[in-house]
Amino acid sequence: MAMQRRLVHPWLSLEAVNREPTGPSSLQQLPDFKGPARLLKEAYKASQLVEPNPKIQNAQKRAAKHATQTIDAYATELSVNLREQLKTFREVMGALPPFESQLASLTLAALERDGGRSLRDVEADFDLLRRAVVRTGKAATAEASKASSFFEAKELMEAGIKSVEDVFNEQREALDELIQTVGKLRRLPRPVAGEPVLVLVGMPNVGKSSLVTATSTGTPEISNYPFTTRQLKLGHVIGVQGRYQVMDTPGLLARTEDERNPMEGLTLAAVEHLPSAVVYVMDLSGTSGAQSAPLLQLRVREQVRERYPGRPWLDVRTKADLPLADEVLPEAVPHGTLDVSVIDGTNVALLKRRMAQLVGDRGGS
Repeated sequence: MAMQRRLVHPWLSLEAVNREPTGPSSLQQLPDFKGPARLLKEAYKASQLVEPNPKIQNAQKRAAKHATQTIDAYATELSVNLREQLKTFREVMGALPPFESQLASLTLAALERDGGRSLRDVEADFDLLRRAVVRTGKAATAEASKASSFFEAKELMEAGIKSVEDVFNEQREALDELIQTVGKLRRLPRPVAGEPVLVLVGMPNVGKSSLVTATSTGTPEISNYPFTTRQLKLGHVIGVQGRYQVMDTPGLLARTEDERNPMEGLTLAAVEHLPSAVVYVMDLSGTSGAQSAPLLQLRVREQVRERYPGRPWLDVRTKADLPLADEVLPEAVPHGTLDVSVIDGTNVALLKRRMAQLVGDRGGS
């Protein structure tokens, strides 16, 4: 039932999917796509390094050859730069750890849902841009090779470089879009690599965010993922067990696995793919709304526990200052559940100790 396969972006080329990963990468390792001005500057610099061949005695032929080589250097530098940037981008994306891969996929889907173009289409246009540069450069060099004089060769050389620059600028929208996309992906909030994570799991509105604030050292980070208006809290704790993180996650609803939405998938991915222990958070007072009714919370708890039987686990009942809802029999509350209230401070200190113990259990597993 658990997701054991590596998540693959639907827009990745078959070559990228089949490529053996060279090792884990990170969204922070995504390359900065060079902007249009920088690419054109580097292409011009490469073209200026071309010198006339003194071995060609005929001035007209020497000038024509110099013109073709200069145009070719300009177009080649531009096209190679474009190709290598896209190649590096795909390699990093293809080797992302599963959790970051899920983050990236959700972000890309959200950008498309908000009116943006799919990355598959952007990449296709990016490749058309590169091909147009190559094609225009070849046409310009062919024309320059026919120059009948030094002056005509110079004019054709300048016109050829200008034609390559023009076609680049006319079709550079895909480059601009990729630059924006990389910027958004690199800014995604994410756990610190290598540090254990206590993942707070539960239905919506049960008090997970409040627990992150109550148990974290200092002020938790509060970030908006671009694919949801819901804030995500990621707290950091420094204790006797070392550093670890406390992560609030999107709420799970009482439904089958194939009915879950991408945000619920992100919660399960956090449990499955991060070095995590689970703190299952329940509000059994009946004050969390109909979709998070107490009996539904207990049902979801059983689903998640069955899915991850080997995970270090702690059940927490929030709002312990309130009585159990009428429909919840005391014996239905999982054995060992810790009653906590951030309102009056009930067991908050004990919760911190129990969470630190979970980190130790996870580290020894």
